[in-house]
Amino acid sequence: MKPLSKVWTDQDIQRLRELAAEGATAMRAASALNRRSESVKKAARQHGLKLVGTREAKAPSAG
Repeated sequence: MKPLSKVWTDQDIQRLRELAAEGATAMRAASALNRRSESVKKAARQHGLKLVGTREAKAPSAG
């Protein structure tokens, strides 16, 4: 049986916005919000937020 999903509060969305602005990956945001990464990705899409991909985060910076 699938567990019930947690409701996203305004506070959760605000924290997700902050994490996205900091350049967090979906995995980092999921850990900070105590949620599954797929749930975080879905919420980010719904709110027009961009999370850094894992490959982007691991790639060396140009400069």
